[in-house]
Amino acid sequence: MSRRAAFSLYALLVLIWSSTWVAIKIGLEDAPALLGAGVRFALAGVLLLGFAAARRRPLRTDAPLALTLGLLPFAFCYGLVYWGEQYIPSGLTAVLFGVMPLYTAVLAALLLADEPLRARVLLGLALALAGLSLAFAESLKLGSAHKAALGAMAVVLSPLGAALGNVAIKRRAGGLDAIVLNGWGMLGGGGLLLALSALTEDWGQAAWGAKALGSILYLAVVGSAVAFVTLTVLLREMSAQASSFIALMIPFGALAFGAALYGEPVTGRALAGAALVVAGLVAARARPRARVAA
Repeated sequence: MSRRAAFSLYALLVLIWSSTWVAIKIGLEDAPALLGAGVRFALAGVLLLGFAAARRRPLRTDAPLALTLGLLPFAFCYGLVYWGEQYIPSGLTAVLFGVMPLYTAVLAALLLADEPLRARVLLGLALALAGLSLAFAESLKLGSAHKAALGAMAVVLSPLGAALGNVAIKRRAGGLDAIVLNGWGMLGGGGLLLALSALTEDWGQAAWGAKALGSILYLAVVGSAVAFVTLTVLLREMSAQASSFIALMIPFGALAFGAALYGEPVTGRALAGAALVVAGLVAARARPRARVAA
């Protein structure tokens, strides 16, 4: 894959995942959290496997890896995201999810031989997280007084599942069909979320109106099927650490959506924070100069 193609896929993921936080919030207005997440991923899994079957692709894949993806990035990570976003604003959810690169850097250093934990990576991440804090300090307010702190804690913990999933993909998914792998993973994760929902939520509270159905359809097709297959392909071309930096850009993508669609102002603080995030990413990805022999 060319660098231009890889960059285009990276930008596509930033664009898609910048919009999903609001879509989740819309869906939560009409459906219980785990039910909405479960339907999203189960539907995405069925669509991916159906597409693969229609194209006569073999439906066999790495079962342990598919199980890992179902449990960690899909059930664990998004179960916590959906539950937490019931009690805090979508913008705050996106910002708190920005800790993902820290989890990924540590896990990749432990589990991937070619991604050591370097001081420049930690420095860059510290700068980027400071930029997030600067840009969104005024909006870092907890939403519902009831369970707001627990919701925030759930969202901060959730990227651990995503980071573990990305490292697992990096280790084992090199030659696998990304569509089939993610199809089974999403179907398994969605099924687990639906089972948990059946035990803990009242499905009678769900109102399957146009907003709820539109939210789930968008999240299933674009936010899940397209996005996670793209991520799996992209992880073949770049490090797990580099892919995790998407989480640092998502809040600014959400800010851009707000400015373009709703006329929300872009403040100087936000621009300064964005500049600091960019500086942090550049520092984290900078290659050390080779020493010249005297």
